[in-house]
Amino acid sequence: MKDMNWISKFVLVACGILAIAGTKALAHISYTGRNFGTLIISIDASNNTQTISSGFGWADATDADWGDSHRGRFFRFTLASPLDVNQSVRITVERNLLGTGTNGSFLPAFSLFSGLAQGSPEALAHDSSTLSVASRPSTTEGSFRSLTDWSIGNDDTYNTAGLPTSGVKYAARLAIFTYIGHAADGTSANFGNAAGIVGDGTADGFVTATFSGLAAGDYSLFVGGANYALQATEGPTTFPTYGANVTVGLVPEPSTGFLLLGGAALLPLLRGRKG
Repeated sequence: MKDMNWISKFVLVACGILAIAGTKALAHISYTGRNFGTLIISIDASNNTQTISSGFGWADATDADWGDSHRGRFFRFTLASPLDVNQSVRITVERNLLGTGTNGSFLPAFSLFSGLAQGSPEALAHDSSTLSVASRPSTTEGSFRSLTDWSIGNDDTYNTAGLPTSGVKYAARLAIFTYIGHAADGTSANFGNAAGIVGDGTADGFVTATFSGLAAGDYSLFVGGANYALQATEGPTTFPTYGANVTVGLVPEPSTGFLLLGGAALLPLLRGRKG
């Protein structure tokens, strides 16, 4: 019986270690299941299976102490060539019924960046890596920033995984994200008073924007919650999740004026839900 008790305890401890390891793995930046690939004119790429951790992650990263990259989802897409004067990229995010959070409450926002996080075969990036911590002020909550350029580091990748004595195969490095623009659902009443936020004026769970003048290359899209006040009530160890439909398309550019954000043109489609 004593042997059986010892075995039971060992199994429980092992399961606990695996659970912690799984949680840590999920906390690293990846695009698994969220890669829209190379955009094709007039063909939208959509993803409606993902959930967002917390209802505040995007808004929280607009303030002076930055934000936690775990509190949202990263998507990616590629432009094979620069956009000409007749093309633009349209991004739309709309809440759905997935997730553990209160249905009908999620207010989405997104930021578009050129550049990608580290990916296989390199180690994945995370806020607590030595490089990440060293590259930001000590008072920050994480590496992510919604309204400007930012960076995040990974760890050394060893020749034999988990064995430093096997030598470094890929040295840790910073991934650089160059800010293009953003869009947020609602008004300052929900996303806060940080300067420069473009809201669509209607807190209805839907936001869309169109970007022109983009160069060829790889782009990262961060989708998170736009309810700044929820950081006081959600967490700190577990967070509700919220479902979102994310659609990216390469479309003919409307013949309208535009607002410059981060060097790219953000066309004024920030008017909330269509129809």
